Amino acid sequence: MSGSARPWLPALAALAMLAGCSRQAPVSPHAEWVIHSRIVFLMQDLTTARAALPLSQFRLVFPYIAGDLYGAPTTGDFVQPVLGADYRLDMDLNASLPALLVSLEPTDFSLPNLTIEPSQARIARLAPMALEPDGIEQVGRVEWVDSATRQPLMLLYVDRAARLSGEIDTAEKPLRYDLRMAAPGYYWVARQTSQDGDIYRVVPWPSQVLLAITPLK
Repeated sequence: MSGSARPWLPALAALAMLAGCSRQAPVSPHAEWVIHSRIVFLMQDLTTARAALPLSQFRLVFPYIAGDLYGAPTTGDFVQPVLGADYRLDMDLNASLPALLVSLEPTDFSLPNLTIEPSQARIARLAPMALEPDGIEQVGRVEWVDSATRQPLMLLYVDRAARLSGEIDTAEKPLRYDLRMAAPGYYWVARQTSQDGDIYRVVPWPSQVLLAITPLK
């Protein structure tokens, strides 16, 4: 009986080697997580251009707001973009993913009536800031902007498939959130206007985004 089992041994060994290789295979990077952007200086309408600050007069930092959509950053600046003399900005969010994952916190919304399902899902919003070159004071407000539509965007990471939803009462009409994220990863979120009230939704990955610096007031 032992002799009849021997022909199976090479096949079993090959399967074991394949299984080991599959466990050790690195995760393929997401090409869309390599963002090629450009810094622009705009007025609050995100359309009207204003004079650009020289690169020597500001610095950019890229912390995250972990566990919420709004509020003060909760992480350090571990995104390392490449900034060109022509204000081009390139960043690889694949490279900073390990640092982000260890910085995630339980989701705890500061706005009332917002929920996430499953409740264990953890989120983080990338919140760029433009600061003094040698200080911590902001020199402007920073927003991601769709280059084609000039629509402001949020860049959100979620660690698993989840739905973020809720409704906030405002003075004019309700503001709703309906973010459906089918898998772990980064998602662009935009505020869309309708007759029934504005709603935040996940939008397709833009062909190009700008990093707009607008006046603080």
